[in-house]
Amino acid sequence: MVDGNQEDGALAPDRHTTGSRAALRRPGGEFRDRALETVFRHAQATENLRHARILLVASAILNTLFLTSDWRFFGTPHFAVAIPARLFVVAAAIVALIALYRYRTPAHRERVMIGWMLANGLGVGVLVSSHSDIAMFVLSMLPIVYYLAVPVSFGWRILGGAGCSLAMVAGYGSGVRSETISLGLALAMLILNVALVLVVGRSNRLERLEWLATRAERRTSAELAASRERVEKMFAASPVPMIVTARDNGEILRINDAARSFIGSDIADIGDIYIDGADRRHILEQLDAVGLVRDYEIRVRSGDGTARTVLVNATMLELSSGRHIISGIIDISDRKAVERDLEWLATTDTLTGLPNRLSFFAAGRAEMLRARRTGAPLALLMIDLDEFKQVNDSFGHQGGDEALRSFASICRSVAGQGQMAARLGGEEFGILLRNTDIDTAADLAERLRSAVQHHSIETRRGTIRITLSIGIAMVDQQDADLDPALARADAALYAAKDGGRNRVSITGRVAAPAPQSC
Repeated sequence: MVDGNQEDGALAPDRHTTGSRAALRRPGGEFRDRALETVFRHAQATENLRHARILLVASAILNTLFLTSDWRFFGTPHFAVAIPARLFVVAAAIVALIALYRYRTPAHRERVMIGWMLANGLGVGVLVSSHSDIAMFVLSMLPIVYYLAVPVSFGWRILGGAGCSLAMVAGYGSGVRSETISLGLALAMLILNVALVLVVGRSNRLERLEWLATRAERRTSAELAASRERVEKMFAASPVPMIVTARDNGEILRINDAARSFIGSDIADIGDIYIDGADRRHILEQLDAVGLVRDYEIRVRSGDGTARTVLVNATMLELSSGRHIISGIIDISDRKAVERDLEWLATTDTLTGLPNRLSFFAAGRAEMLRARRTGAPLALLMIDLDEFKQVNDSFGHQGGDEALRSFASICRSVAGQGQMAARLGGEEFGILLRNTDIDTAADLAERLRSAVQHHSIETRRGTIRITLSIGIAMVDQQDADLDPALARADAALYAAKDGGRNRVSITGRVAAPAPQSC
C-alpha cells in the first residue's frame, strides 16, 4: 500500500512518459495508460487531500451557520424537514473529514469523497425543496462545486455532478406544479452540466500536460546534473594533475584534486605558475598553431613557491565563454619527495613541529627587510621555560618532551597565524611579531605566560606544571641583522629570571612583579 505523500518519482513505472503512454482520454483528459494515471494521482495526492479537507471543513461550517437561517421555517411544515436534513449534511462532512485522516491511500480517500458527494447531494436535495432564494443559489452552485472542487476521477465527477443535479431538480421541483418551470429548470441544469464537463476535461488535460512537462524538465535537469557530476568526478578523480586556464590572460579557472595536491595550493593562491614567462608564450604559440602541445618540459612554481620540473600536455578548447586551455601535468621531479622531507628536516624542530633556529633567523631577516620597506613595527620575544632541568629530573626526558610539545601547542594558539614562533634550542623559544608595537607584544607575552602557568600536563609520572620567563625587545630599523635585537631580548629575559622567574620583562624596563602562583 502506497502512502499518498510519497514522491511521484518512486512510483513511476518507467522513464518514458511521452508518446502513446502519455495519450489523454476524451473528453475527460485523463491518461489512457492506467499506470501513468496512477502515478499522476499519487503525485497529486497531497494537494488533493488538502483541497478535500478545506472543502469538508467549509461545508461543515457553512451548513452549521445555515442552521440559524433554517429557523425561519419554524412553524411551517418545511421546518421538520430542513433541520434534520441540515444536520445530516453537517454530519456527512464531519464523518468524511474524520475518514480522510484514517485512510492513507488516494483510492480510499476518493471513496470517502464519493460517499460524501452522495450523502451531501441527498441532504441538499431535500433542503432546496423550500424554493427559497438560497435554495435557487445552491441549486446552481453545488454541481459546480462537485465538478470543480471535489478531488475525484473524471468519471466520478460526472456521476456526482449529474446525480447532484438530478437530486437538486427533483428536490426543487417537488413542490412546483408548473411543468414549464420544471422543464426549464431541467434544461438549465443540463446545459450547466455539459459546460462543466467541458471545463473539467480541459482542466484535466492542462493539469496532466503541465505535470508531464514538469517531469520532463526535472528528468532533463537530473540527467544534465548527473552528466555534469560524472564529468566533474572524472575530472576531479583523474590521477593526472589537470588545470583549466583562460587563453587570453592565463587565469586559472579549474584544477582537479591531483593538481591541487601537486601544486600544494588552491586556485585563489596559485597565481602565475610559470617560473619563466617565455614558457607560457611558447605553449600559446603552439596551441594557436596546431591546437595542442605534447610533452613540453617546463619549470613551474607551486603555491608555496617550490619550483618543479614537469611535462605539459595541453589542448585548446573553444567554448561559449571563450577560449580555454586544459593542461595535464606529469611530474618528473624524482627527488621532489626526498627534497621536501630534507627541507622539512632542515627547517623544522622535529620534537615540537615549530620552525627551528635556522628558520627563525631566515624569517627574521625577511621580516626586517619588510619592516624597513613598510615602516611597520617588528617585536621579538625570547622565552625560556623556568627550571626545566627539574622537569627532566622529576618526570624523565619523555615528560620533558611532552612539556615542550605542550608549550609549542599553546605558543601557536596564543601567537596566532602570521606570527613566527620557533624553538631556538633546548627549552629556549623565540617569537617574531609582525606589525606589533611594544605594548601589544607585552600583552601577548602576558597572555602566553598566564596560559602556560594555568596549564597542566598529565603524564604517567604525574602532573607537570611549568612557568615562563619572557624578554621583549623591538627590532630597530637601524639593526644590521637580528642579533642586536636578540641580544636586547636576551637581556630582558635574564632580567625576568633575576626578578624571580614566571614574569615578563621589556628592554629598558624593570621586570614586572612576580604574579601570584595558581
